[in-house]
Amino acid sequence: MDNNLEGRFWMSKQEHSFLGRGRIELLLRIQESGSITQAAKMMKMSYKAAWDAVDAMNNLSEYSLVLRSKGGKGGGGTHITEYAKELIATYKILEEEHTAFLNNLSQRISQEKGHFRLLESMNVRMSARNQLKAKVIEIQKGVVESEIFLQLHGEDIFMAIITNDSLDALDLKVGTEVHALFKANAVVLSTEMELKKSGRNRFVGNVSRISRGNFDAEVVITLGCANTICSTMPMDTLEELQLKNGMQVVGFCKPKSIMIGIW
Repeated sequence: MDNNLEGRFWMSKQEHSFLGRGRIELLLRIQESGSITQAAKMMKMSYKAAWDAVDAMNNLSEYSLVLRSKGGKGGGGTHITEYAKELIATYKILEEEHTAFLNNLSQRISQEKGHFRLLESMNVRMSARNQLKAKVIEIQKGVVESEIFLQLHGEDIFMAIITNDSLDALDLKVGTEVHALFKANAVVLSTEMELKKSGRNRFVGNVSRISRGNFDAEVVITLGCANTICSTMPMDTLEELQLKNGMQVVGFCKPKSIMIGIW
């Protein structure tokens, strides 16, 4: 029996997938239209899904891929960076090689040996809404747990607390590049900019997007380094805070709510 393999190809940075065929098409549509809204319509995807993809790409990339400009001579808009254009060109070359690889593998693989089950089990995804690429800048090791200080590609610094067993298993050192993962419901927002909460990470940024549901709302905050974090909250909390796009807010997240991953 002939075996035919089909697969999705993703480009990775330090073994973490962040750019695939759908996101490449989204970048091309943004380049063509100068608008994320129009790009989403062209791809028949929701505005929120398009923005989530853009946020993920910018957060996981060493350099920003999509930038927004306000007003000015050209009237503002959204555009992709030169770095994004280089990635698109590279992706097209690698995708051709990936297709050739699958065609060759289809002729050699044996279903009876269980290879298909192995390939299916290698597809790993994360449910954490916030996934940020960061670098370890300091480690304070305690008796049982360690404080890991992380820096984004801007100036934002935050801290995660993990067990010493996890520290050893990950082999973390100063300079190690990691991915910080934390759920959206772990981020608490406030409009009191002077507010500080003991023992919690403090993120300062501006509201860039608000998505309202029947019972809950999702608020995306753009930090000073162009990274974004997401917070979810009940609708009554959103109304109480009176959040609006462009408003400056401060977000808090417990260090123990942050997981560290290396791919």
